[in-house]
Amino acid sequence: MDKIEKFLDKEIRPYLKSHGGDIEIINYSIEKKELNLRLKGQCCVCPHSIETNENFIKKSILEKFSEIKNIYIETGVSDELWNLAKNILKEDKNGKLERKI
Repeated sequence: MDKIEKFLDKEIRPYLKSHGGDIEIINYSIEKKELNLRLKGQCCVCPHSIETNENFIKKSILEKFSEIKNIYIETGVSDELWNLAKNILKEDKNGKLERKI
């Protein structure tokens, strides 16, 4: 998994970070030959994320690591965004959301 992480650092992350995003490894199964990744930051909600996933991230990894057969990339709302939203909106004693900022 270290080789994959180094590859992400060198080839994938610089591009994603230039757009306010990042990527992390969730799981790598040698037995299943599967790699699970998660987009972070702005890449989670970018309308171009599907194209980036298919034509850049997956393609680059599969070309470099022939032992990987399937790559799954989670997108959507990042943990950072959920935590920010939770901090902004808190429930009062009656279960109503109120803004805390």
